[in-house]
Amino acid sequence: MTEHDSAPPWGARDDERTSLERAVVGTALLNPQQFTDLAEIIDPGMLRHAPARLIWDLLSQRIAAGEPTDYVALQLAMPEEDLKRIGGPPVFSTLGQHSVGDARWHAEQLQQLHVRKQLAAQLRGALARVERDKDIDGALSVVSDLDSYVTGSSTAPTDWEDVDLGPVLDGSHKPLNATVGARDDGIGLFYPGRVNGIQGESEAGKSWVALICCLIETNRGNHVFYLDFEDSEDGVVDRLRLIGAAPETIRARFHYIRPGSAPTPGVVGAVARRVEQYRATLVVVDGVTEAMTLLGLELKENSEIAAFGRKFLRPLADTGAAVVSLDHVVKSSESRGRYALGGVHKLNAVNGVQYMLEAVRPFGVGTEGRSRLRIAKDRPAQVRKNALPGGRNPLHWFADLVLTSESDDFAEAHLYPPIQRPDDPAEMTAEEEKNAKEEADSGTGERLCWAHWPPPPSR
Repeated sequence: MTEHDSAPPWGARDDERTSLERAVVGTALLNPQQFTDLAEIIDPGMLRHAPARLIWDLLSQRIAAGEPTDYVALQLAMPEEDLKRIGGPPVFSTLGQHSVGDARWHAEQLQQLHVRKQLAAQLRGALARVERDKDIDGALSVVSDLDSYVTGSSTAPTDWEDVDLGPVLDGSHKPLNATVGARDDGIGLFYPGRVNGIQGESEAGKSWVALICCLIETNRGNHVFYLDFEDSEDGVVDRLRLIGAAPETIRARFHYIRPGSAPTPGVVGAVARRVEQYRATLVVVDGVTEAMTLLGLELKENSEIAAFGRKFLRPLADTGAAVVSLDHVVKSSESRGRYALGGVHKLNAVNGVQYMLEAVRPFGVGTEGRSRLRIAKDRPAQVRKNALPGGRNPLHWFADLVLTSESDDFAEAHLYPPIQRPDDPAEMTAEEEKNAKEEADSGTGERLCWAHWPPPPSR
């Protein structure tokens, strides 16, 4: 049982905290446009009373998803057990009466109160270690960690401590494998707990690859999150259903978020907690350029690209899910290099696998479209072994996305493994391509049909 579980709905023994919590959450409830500013100050752990904590969490989830936050919508969205625990539907209107118009000052006061109480509790613990247990070393350790409480953290940072190298040295360490999503032969596409990515020109099929992987993961019984900065829910869901996703599966395991405002650290944290709560295996971020623009970040500034990865993508990957960002490339194939539109730090931010998607044949109703998935970066080095050398292209060939539109309401979608053919124009070296053209021109060889080659593998 946690402190929040054992606390009364509104305690009388802590009037200052109660008043501040009511002011902050009541203001956010009545004026949800203030939530993002308040979330930069308030960590959910600062809210001791059940109504404040549960309503704050519900607000963060619905604001992040772009869903209504009126009293009726919140009442219907809150689980019945939680609704009873906070005192029933009247709590929303009662709490709204405590709105102070602008609650930033009250949020800062609550933050300071939280820090003071954390410091006092730690000092009491250190004093008890000395007086009761004669544990001077333990008391000194507590005192040395007090600076972490000044920032609102309840635990000392551990990412600057020595890493245990034992598993690596004794051979028990297992390499990280790509297990999220799959080609048609079962080989995985993305690394769990890492930032991965797909980059390509518009209409090359980036979203199709992501949605195929969403379909695979939900069919496996896993939850996925789709953060969409480009499309709309009807477009995304229609495409999922087009490739065979059942409505009940989408409803149960596919979490769609359409952000309309810049996400603060508090909002990102709330989404990350939901990802962790559902043990989601995949988080798709569709539209990196649009997301960075929404955040006011400069696409060509490597420092701001790095900040986007650190503040937005990494917290989502820390949940254990595979994060897959979808991004554009510059139009010129000669000048684009291996990274997406903007700066090289976009590629540097990837600690999983980054794919380049090349259009081969356009997608459309009643047609068979094809794009080629190549490996631009493979940090754990476990994906490239399942690919083929790229011939004249320096990037290894991992898969072919083939989408066959049978009708307006059904399409077959495949991620075929690469099959090497000596007369495949896309995979020839420059010398091989030259020889093939000379043979075709001289009439001694079979003329290649460039518009319709290569054919899909036999199914």
